[in-house]
This record gives sequence, C-alpha cells and structure tokens, in this order.
Amino acid sequence: MSESHKTEQTESQGLAIASLVLGILAIITCLVWYIGIVLGALAIIFGAASVKKRGRKKAIAGIVTGSVGVVLSLLIVWVVQAALPSLQQSQRDTARKNDVSVLTTDVTSFMTENRGQLPSASDLSTSSLAQVTSVSGGGEPTAETAVFKTGTNCDGASSARNYAITVLLENGSEYCLGS
Repeated sequence: MSESHKTEQTESQGLAIASLVLGILAIITCLVWYIGIVLGALAIIFGAASVKKRGRKKAIAGIVTGSVGVVLSLLIVWVVQAALPSLQQSQRDTARKNDVSVLTTDVTSFMTENRGQLPSASDLSTSSLAQVTSVSGGGEPTAETAVFKTGTNCDGASSARNYAITVLLENGSEYCLGS
C-alpha cells in the first residue's frame, strides 16, 4: 500500500469522524438554531466527502446526525415564530390589565384625599401607563383608551360611590376593574 493511499484513507476517516462529531454537536446545540444549522451543514458536507472511502459508517452516521440537527434547528425556528405573536399579545394584554389596576389605585387615592369624592376621567389621564394612552368618561373602551364610568361597577350595580374602569383586550373581550 502506497504512502499517499494511507494518507488519503486517514484523511477520509478523519473527515468521517469530524462529520459524526459535528452532527452530534448539531443535535446538542439545536436550541441555538443558527449554531445547529451551521454544525449540521458541516457534518453533512464532511460526511458526503468521506462516504465513499474508509470510515463509511461514521460518515453515514455524521450525515444522519447532521441532518437531524438541521431539521431540529429549523423546527425550533418554526415553533418560535408560530408562538411569538401569541406571547406578544398576551404581554400587551397583561400590560393593559396592569394599567387598569394603576388607574384603580389612582381612583382610590383620589377618593382618600377628597373625602370619598370620585375623580373625573381627566383627573386620571395623567397616569404613566404602558398600553393605555387615554381615559375617557364615556363611550366604548378600546385597546388604547380606558373608559371610566361613575355610579356603576363592573357588575352593573348602581351606587353613587361605585365606579368601573374598562379596557378592550386584543381578543375582543373587555377587562373591567372597579368598586
């Protein structure tokens, strides 16, 4: 056996081992999708380069593990992209609910400082809020405008000291908090 043939076999076996190692690393790192894709692609390339020579089983294993790593990485990208809008909507709705809670606290503070008198909507509009940009005294609530009604609570019970603050959530339902 010539020296160049042995060197070629050693290189081929080295590529096959590298392919297998990179394929395993691609699977392990698939949660960091871009690393999983790069390592998986390299595993496939190295495996393809050495599949016809010595170390064939390792090369095939490298191609398979590299392919699995790439597929898992792409699957993770797809799942994250599918879930992200829902998570963002949930965060915005949580911020709206927190804004209504802040407004309710402002109403309670105003009533404490003013002998039980309810504030007007304009007294509440100065609050620093995350999603709600204005407070109105009537009309329909929107995602940006909270409606502050006096004389009634969220259940519809009427009393001079009752109030309700309502905001529209992104799914179309109203969120109400009050006395």
